[in-house]
Amino acid sequence: MSLSFKALVPALLLSACAGVTTVSEQTTVVCTTDDDRSEMVAKFLDQYAAGDLSFADEMFADEVRFYWATRESSLSEEEWREGMTAQHQVFKGIEWNDRVVTTGTYPDGLTWTTVWAEWSALNSSTNEQSKYLIHLAYQWDGDRVSAEYGFFDRGRYEAEMAAALGQ
Repeated sequence: MSLSFKALVPALLLSACAGVTTVSEQTTVVCTTDDDRSEMVAKFLDQYAAGDLSFADEMFADEVRFYWATRESSLSEEEWREGMTAQHQVFKGIEWNDRVVTTGTYPDGLTWTTVWAEWSALNSSTNEQSKYLIHLAYQWDGDRVSAEYGFFDRGRYEAEMAAALGQ
């Protein structure tokens, strides 16, 4: 029996938000989908898909770091913006399919907004549709995001970008 991505996401979210056992007094994760942080991330993702990165100024902390498929190295906001600009040169019609956005406050006091989705777009150099299963995690520091973790097939993405940009 095989499960589709759309069928799998609710099960993953339920398991992530159902509860966590720790040694602290608070042992549950409180998750929501209609809170201010989830709505802010959803708005940001919609604007990003349209090629507008201006909402990043409101959402990201001054020293935000971006970790794409690694914890060993990160991008600054300037490097991230350069990458997103190049991405929008290569890909057209970016869409978030089957997107689920949820925010959880964890026993350690950290608040994370997570996104599960299929990212798709038309590669303008090959005229082929590109699709990636993506999990994003936004770590909050007060009312701003201090880190973004992106989990996806980075090797395939970088090869696709390099080929399209002639690198």
